[in-house]
Amino acid sequence: MEREEQIKVAITAGIVAVILLILVPFLALSGRKKGDDQRPADDTVEYASMDASGSNQGADTASSAGSSDNPDSSSDNSISEADTASSGKSTVQYSEYLQTAKGDVSGNGFYATTGPLLKDVYKNVSYDKQAQLQEMLTYWQDGNTDAVRDLAHLDRFEAMSYSLKGTSDFYYLGDVNDQGLPEGKGLAVYTDNQYYYGDWSQGLRSGEGAWFCFFPGYSTYVVTEHMYTGSWKDDKPEGEGQEHFDYNPDYMNSDDVYLQNAIGNFVGGLYNGDMYIIDVDMNGNCTEWLGKCVNGSLQRVEGMSDDKKGNMPVLKKRQEEQTVFYMAKSKNKDLGVKGLLTGGTIRK
Repeated sequence: MEREEQIKVAITAGIVAVILLILVPFLALSGRKKGDDQRPADDTVEYASMDASGSNQGADTASSAGSSDNPDSSSDNSISEADTASSGKSTVQYSEYLQTAKGDVSGNGFYATTGPLLKDVYKNVSYDKQAQLQEMLTYWQDGNTDAVRDLAHLDRFEAMSYSLKGTSDFYYLGDVNDQGLPEGKGLAVYTDNQYYYGDWSQGLRSGEGAWFCFFPGYSTYVVTEHMYTGSWKDDKPEGEGQEHFDYNPDYMNSDDVYLQNAIGNFVGGLYNGDMYIIDVDMNGNCTEWLGKCVNGSLQRVEGMSDDKKGNMPVLKKRQEEQTVFYMAKSKNKDLGVKGLLTGGTIRK
């Protein structure tokens, strides 16, 4: 009888064990919240729509100048406005761009740039002025601006430029006239990593030439390169030409409007005449604009009134004229190539 009891106990224990094996997974599954099964799939979809920078690119993003077809829609970027404002990536954040109506863009002006700040680390860097001028001139004569750009970022070239700090003088290699003034074609190196190669007349840049301002590699400023190519007169852009900026997208924000190209006519370094303007945003999206400038001031788009803030319509979007760019009147002056050093003489 005792043996029969032991068998019953063993059978009961076995049944209980089987029941537990069935109940435990069931209870575990039933404890999950409704919709949990869908989450991995949702995450996969969201991840697939992110680009390398972490921004959601599932839909076309609007440029910083407000080229979105739907002004009421919010940004799809994963970086919030608060994040960009607090990042300190741009040193100047005075522009506030708002779309006041479908197709309208209202704001202050283009991002205000400053020149590069060369550190005093170059005080002990040696350089050979004549050899370096010849080295760069050779590349520039061959049209190899990539090599020119590489040289300008070397310590010995930055040290040469730094040695002119506080002056508008320049080192020069090229043709000269009987008075020893630049005449013909030649290369000049200024302070602040500024370089010019092209035509000269009576010691002044006149004719056709290219001016570059290179920002050093250690710079945390948003601008990496500023240039002007085209016609010159009396040391300033004059005639047909193009101003161009390159930026470090890591230091750009979604609030400011960044000028990439200004193509047209220049007078005394200022925009003058019909202008073709291109801006670029932090995602590399460009917007093309058309306008007319008189002595550095953009003119009102014909038939358009000021917006509610008193900003003036100055540009219309290329091939989409119903999109208008508004600019604060206080910013609509002296538009042109800024930071250009003029009036210097050859430093021996």
